[in-house]
Amino acid sequence: MDFTKNDFTEAKQLAKVQIKIDNIDAEYVNLVSDEIFKKQPFFLTVLLGYRLDTTSIELEEIMKIYFLIWEYFKTHKKVQTIKVTEDHFETIQLKNIAMLQYTDGELDEVEKIKIYSSDLSNLKSKALFTAVLFRYNERSVLLKMDERKRAIILIGIKSFIECFETI
Repeated sequence: MDFTKNDFTEAKQLAKVQIKIDNIDAEYVNLVSDEIFKKQPFFLTVLLGYRLDTTSIELEEIMKIYFLIWEYFKTHKKVQTIKVTEDHFETIQLKNIAMLQYTDGELDEVEKIKIYSSDLSNLKSKALFTAVLFRYNERSVLLKMDERKRAIILIGIKSFIECFETI
């Protein structure tokens, strides 16, 4: 996966956003939740749906990742005006699941890496996904989650990033 100068600039900006998100309070959560509900209600619905399958501490960490994604995309005009639909999300999510199922087959590790690299190189927001992966792999609460649940949530996160990139 190739990174551009812009990716490195975005990475610096995202580091500042992550610090902000690590220090959020109830007022921020309410304000941003209202903003998301108005602009991207399905995004908020999916996030809130995790509360049924996660502990409150896990949900808080997942919420921070979703808020990181929102902070990154909220200034994009299309994200402000075009709503991600359930159909759009499911189409992208099914594509991601199909890729993982395909690579889970009889492919050797080199072929798997080529497929993953090709898929990730198509992301326009590589710095954002890198920041998400960092959080996902550094937060002890998320590391302790059941592997299947972690994978499902990460596929959903990547799918939403791709939804926002393609609207």
